[in-house]
Amino acid sequence: MSSNPGSANPPHAAQAAHAAHAAHDVAAEVRTYLTIFWALAVLTLLTVGVAYMNLPHAAGVVIALVIAALKVFLIATFFMHLRSEGNLIKGSLAACLLLVLILILFVLPDLGVHPAEEIERIEAAQRPSIYHHVGEGPEHGVEAAAIGAAAAHETAATGH
Repeated sequence: MSSNPGSANPPHAAQAAHAAHAAHDVAAEVRTYLTIFWALAVLTLLTVGVAYMNLPHAAGVVIALVIAALKVFLIATFFMHLRSEGNLIKGSLAACLLLVLILILFVLPDLGVHPAEEIERIEAAQRPSIYHHVGEGPEHGVEAAAIGAAAAHETAATGH
């Protein structure tokens, strides 16, 4: 670009156009980062929710791994800028992911339902809630836990 006074695009006009374009790109990137942040927050809450669902062990682990894989994909793609990398980097990443998947497949058979874990899951589902809900009375909630603990202590003390 020439700084010729008679040229159609003076240098300051090009700089102003570049500055406006750069400001627009920053705003779009911030929106993208905030969107990914909120997606990661929702996926984290979903992971916590799945942990409280009393699912069989294998199902809980598989669901948590799927959610974790989604989070890794979002982080690598957007925060690590892998979407704009060359084929060599993407190929290397694909090879690493393939090896990780092979390792996960070797571990998955060990995630079957173990008898002790299944018994604990069933017992936990049958126990009264530790949270007191209005109108349920003392047979549920914190009062029931306190009554049960007192009865157990009394039984242990008297030997009956």
